[in-house]
This record gives sequence, C-alpha cells and structure tokens, in this order.
Amino acid sequence: MRYALGILYGAIITGIIFMGSAIIKLAGNGVTDQAELDALWGIFQIWTVISILIIIAPIIIVYLVKRDMFKEFLLFEVGGLALFTPMWLLFATEVAGSSVVELFTIGIQSGLIWFYPDGSLVGGHIPPFLLISLLGLMTLIGVIILRPSFLAKHTGPSEPGALKALKDDVSLPAVKEVGPPPGAEPIETEMPGVAPPIASAASEDELRSLLTEIGAPDTIISAILNAGIATVTDLVATSPDQLVAATGIDKKSAEDLHMLVQKKVWFGGI
Repeated sequence: MRYALGILYGAIITGIIFMGSAIIKLAGNGVTDQAELDALWGIFQIWTVISILIIIAPIIIVYLVKRDMFKEFLLFEVGGLALFTPMWLLFATEVAGSSVVELFTIGIQSGLIWFYPDGSLVGGHIPPFLLISLLGLMTLIGVIILRPSFLAKHTGPSEPGALKALKDDVSLPAVKEVGPPPGAEPIETEMPGVAPPIASAASEDELRSLLTEIGAPDTIISAILNAGIATVTDLVATSPDQLVAATGIDKKSAEDLHMLVQKKVWFGGI
C-alpha cells in the first residue's frame, strides 16, 4: 500500500464514523418529543454497530484476500484512527452544534454506548480530564505508528511483496566449479571487446536510486551492496537464488524484487 493512500484511508474511515454520529446528534438538536428522541437513540445504536463493522470488515477482507499486506494495512488503519480521531472529533463537535470549549470543559455527554447492570444500553459519559488525556495519547500513538521508518521496519516494501527482515548471519554456500566435458571445445566466458561494468560510487548511487524507486527498504539495499552487487547490470544478472544466498530474504521476496528490477530496467517500469 502506498504511504499517502494508507494515510488517506485512515483519515476517511475516521471521518465517516464521526460525521455519521454528528449528523445524528444534529438531527436531535431542539427535539423534545420523547418518541423522537428514542428513535434517534436507536439510530445511534445502529450507527455504532455500523462503525465497528467499518473498522473490522476491511481488516478481515485484507486478511483473507491479500494476507501478505495484512500487517501493513492493520498499522495504517490503527495509526489513522489514532491520529485522526482527535481532529475529526473536534470538527464533528462543531458540525453537531456544540462547541469545542464545552467538549473540553464538560466532556462527552451520552456520546458512548454502555451496558447498564440490568442489561439495557445507556449513554456513557467521558469526563474532560480523561478525554484530553485519551486524545493526547491517541495523537502520540498515531504519529509513532505512521512514521515511514516505523512502517518500513515492521512491514517492509509493499510493491516487491513480503520482503522480510534480513537474517543476522548469512553465509554463502560453497560453489563447486564444473569444467567442460572431455573433448568439448572451451566456451568463451566473456564477450570479446566488451568490458564488464565497473563498480564505482556513481554506479552504486544509480543502483541505490533504482532500488529506492521500486520500494526496497534500506536494509535490503545495504545487504545487496554489501554482497558485492554494485551496479544495475550486476543486479539484473543476479538470479533470485543468488539474492537469497547473499541477503537472506525469502525466495518469493527475492523473485518479486528481481522481477521489479528487470521490469524497471527493460521496460521503464511499465
């Protein structure tokens, strides 16, 4: 999932939930008839259930359909809800006809559904000191979770697939050299007149730029460079199995990364 898209998703679902509640509260302003108030309370209970489904249903769908991006999606949703809840709560309060000053001095009155000891549903209250503490804590949690470095550390890139964290110790397997069969003519290993690519600071920068563009994290980029792959040509010529041995990522992730590199080099990312 793209970073901007993940942020936008968290902001949208939070806004839908709070604006739906604000519309219900706005409809009840000035209503004194008990039957109408009871009907609005019933609608608010239904909207509460719908809001829970809005939060849970996408998580379940992503888990069932695209499990490799489940953790990333979950972090974007949790971080988005935490970061944007204070903002949308303040905006929804004004839309519903109340004031932010009242919100912070009186708290939330009958704004949450609680179970009464007899099993009935009643409107719960949140005192102002607890509300301010919760909003501040949620903002802090949202900022931490939605930091690009935090997401990259706990999810990895989304485009190449499930690129996992590098292993601490990766040893290269021994390679046994096999010569030509008896009587066979030797095969030229190099093209005459064509010099192999020479590693340089410029070639490493070009390779790093390519890997960054396709979404590879810094850990993968550093592992590739440390493995002696210092040019784009070297990386294209490296098989997924060699990438697995050199960097320690799983084979599926290596195949996805190798495919994206070839696609970018040969077809410009089309």
